[in-house]
Formats: sequence, structure tokens, C-alpha cells
Amino acid sequence: MSELLRISEIAKKAGVLPSKIRYYTDMGLLNVADQTEGGHRLYNEQEALQKLNIIEFHSKKGLTIDKIKAELERTVTKKKILVIDDEPEVTQLVEDVLKNKIDAEVKVAYDGFTAGRLITEYIPDLIVLDIMLSGVNGFEICKQIRTLPFLKDIKILAMTGYDSPDIKQKIFDAGANDFLAKPMDIAVLIEKASKLLNLEKK
Repeated sequence: MSELLRISEIAKKAGVLPSKIRYYTDMGLLNVADQTEGGHRLYNEQEALQKLNIIEFHSKKGLTIDKIKAELERTVTKKKILVIDDEPEVTQLVEDVLKNKIDAEVKVAYDGFTAGRLITEYIPDLIVLDIMLSGVNGFEICKQIRTLPFLKDIKILAMTGYDSPDIKQKIFDAGANDFLAKPMDIAVLIEKASKLLNLEKK
């Protein structure tokens, strides 16, 4: 269960000023989960940080408060998954499985350029990434995601056909949360994706 935090604690975790938390709350972008006896606002940590990532990203793009609200309503209600793999058969299989077995929205990318655009525009909750994507270093994609504050909460499930201890360690060192060996076991894919998203399987 997600912890309830004060404004100062949420601000510190999100890397923003407490005044921003107050402003976003007053504008109706952030929800107050509870209050202390002294009247201090308390926020659900997971929800607040997820929303703050989205708010900050769209705010920097110059979106109005109303448009940011619409984005929050569209994106926070359902978990989002981005599948990145240059093999159409694999990508289609992963997309179909995740759509049917997990209550989430799924988008796909077959190349590094599309992947880069969707990661920053779509801001998925989970990326299922072929670590050996042709023309692109999957390890570098992981590292880059981990350097951007508004993407830091994205979970990464790396897929690899090279199932060795060295590759596994390299995957984790790059910032991935888990790995999946190819050819993949569908049950394991569902299990790992559900766990990373904190979702129940259908």
C-alpha cells in the first residue's frame, strides 16, 4: 500500500518546490488523500509522484491547466505499456497477450526513433524492451531513461535471446527492473508485467 506523505516529503521525492505541490493541488491537478490533526495535507505517494511526472512534462511543453487535467484523466486511469521490438511477430504477440491478460493500454514501436518519441510523449508505466534492438543499443535506452527525472518511475522489462549471467547483470546495471528470456514463456511475461505494474492478471 502506498504511503501518505506531507507536501515537503512529496516535493523532495519529486525534486520540485513545495509551493508547486500547493499550486497544483489548488488547481485541482493533485488530490489530497488525508489531513493530519494539525491540518497538514497528506498525499498518496505513488499517485502523487505519477501525476507530478505527467504535470511537469506537459507544463514544460506549455500546455494549459485544462489540457494537463485532460491528459491526467486520460493517462492516470489506466496503466500504459510500450513494447519495443524490431520483430513484428514478437511485437504483435506481446501486444496481444498484454492487452488480453492485463488491464492496460498497449502501444508498440519497431525502431529506435519511434521508441524515443513514444517514451517521452506517451510516458508509459512499463516498457517491454528488446535489449538487442537492431541499430539501437537497448542498454543505452535503459540508461537514458534513468537519467531523466520525469521518466524515472517507468518500469523496464528487458527481453533478450542471450540468457547468460553476464547479460542479466548488464541488463540490471543499465537500469532495467527485470528480464525475460527469448523465446519467451507467455505465462512468465504475464507474471512479470503484472508484478511490475502492481496489477492483477485477468
